[in-house]
Amino acid sequence: MKKKLIVLLVSTFSALFLYCQAPLMLSSQQAKEDFNWLQSALEYVHPRLYKFEDKKVFDARFDSLKQHLNSDISGLDFLAVVSQLNASVNCGHLYTIPQAELQTEILEKKVLPLYIKVVKDEFYVFHDCSPQASIPNGAKILSINGKKSSEILRLIKGGIATDGYIETRKIRLMERYLSPLFQGFDLYYHLHVDRRTGFQVEFQEQRTKAIQKIQLEGINMKERRDILLERYGINERSWYSVPSPQFELSKKEDLAILKLPRSFYNKKTDPNFDSLLHQAFAQLKEHKIHNLILDLRNNEGGSEHHQMELMSYLYDQPFNLYQNIYLSHLDFRPLRSIIIERDTVDLLFNNDDEYMRKLSHNLWINNYKYSKNLRLNPPKENVFTGQLYVLINGITFSSAADLAADLRKTTNAIFIGEESGGLFEGPTGGNSIVIQLPNSKIMVRISPNIQIGSQYQKHPIGRGVLPDHPIEYFIDDLVRKRDPEMEKAFRLIKNRK
Repeated sequence: MKKKLIVLLVSTFSALFLYCQAPLMLSSQQAKEDFNWLQSALEYVHPRLYKFEDKKVFDARFDSLKQHLNSDISGLDFLAVVSQLNASVNCGHLYTIPQAELQTEILEKKVLPLYIKVVKDEFYVFHDCSPQASIPNGAKILSINGKKSSEILRLIKGGIATDGYIETRKIRLMERYLSPLFQGFDLYYHLHVDRRTGFQVEFQEQRTKAIQKIQLEGINMKERRDILLERYGINERSWYSVPSPQFELSKKEDLAILKLPRSFYNKKTDPNFDSLLHQAFAQLKEHKIHNLILDLRNNEGGSEHHQMELMSYLYDQPFNLYQNIYLSHLDFRPLRSIIIERDTVDLLFNNDDEYMRKLSHNLWINNYKYSKNLRLNPPKENVFTGQLYVLINGITFSSAADLAADLRKTTNAIFIGEESGGLFEGPTGGNSIVIQLPNSKIMVRISPNIQIGSQYQKHPIGRGVLPDHPIEYFIDDLVRKRDPEMEKAFRLIKNRK
């Protein structure tokens, strides 16, 4: 009993200590030191730093942002500066993640007791988790704390790192509540708009069009997550617990659906990927199914193996994932004092066999096709030769967006939804050089790789796969829990018959 009491007292003291900690502050010197390290790392590691804007523009941006550091600055304000700088690189694989004291501040902040959806650049309320629960689903937010929703949207967009000129991913990431340290409306609003713990929300009801104002007290994210589950029966993190992939077949409708919401393996919930595909495509062939719907919505990517396996079942010719792989440097030791997650011996790329060939002082290219992603892989025996329909949205990213691009280039697949979240020409992805800024402890993940997709095809630079059938959502679709993309696929299959 005495031991339990001591543990309880220690836990309580620790919690109070964390709660009462003063916000992180950086002196001007500390902030400038961190910023200089970040600039050096971006210039040294990122191979596409000047893809969308030239060096003069970036040099001016670096100089301009440094002007914000001429006096002491809060850790959160500095995190906002870093996020805005990294977002300006237009690379979705450039992640800014607070650690240590800043991590605690972000995770313990007070947030809106609501969940937000974005439709046609407007914010809408879903699942009011405040004590009164007085805002109905589908109500349009007109302003928060006196700031119009259009201004909030503009401020938030400037701090979201996404590929190229792709706007759909910025919008979808605002609705993403899975990774609160580096994604989601709560984080973006807190960093770039307002840090008050109370929220005056002006909203318009969907049905009556009546406009009201209500004062809401902020709650922490865990409280809101618990209320969401208790009051609405919704698990905020259900994305992780839904099996991926899922397969269903209808002989009567002459169609099958293959859903792939995730591209990484969770042994607690997921079936064996290769085995499921083998069985699924064997059934498609056995039952002579002519229509397959591949659902890649909300798939953040992750596994190139998943990408390659699916290609070998969906394209009837030998195929390789990448035409070329580029690397910014072979020697990352100049940044050794801020690089984490790597041993010092891993900072120098072993190129004894001249696998990589130097193109310039800051760019190397694969010289031989050693990588399995550069070699031709044959199609599977049960390759699907019917009509493929691919559902995509702004969260379709990284290897999932690459798969969509591969299918666009090689098959007659019909794409439904919205622009995918990853570059058509291939991502800056793969391995990362992870740095941690010494004073703020902000972690930044920078990829030194460029992976150029195989079978080049002309396409607007800086854009993702564009749908053949764009789906425009209306708030009523969300309120009624409709699935317009899937409905469109069913209509196309019915009309094809």
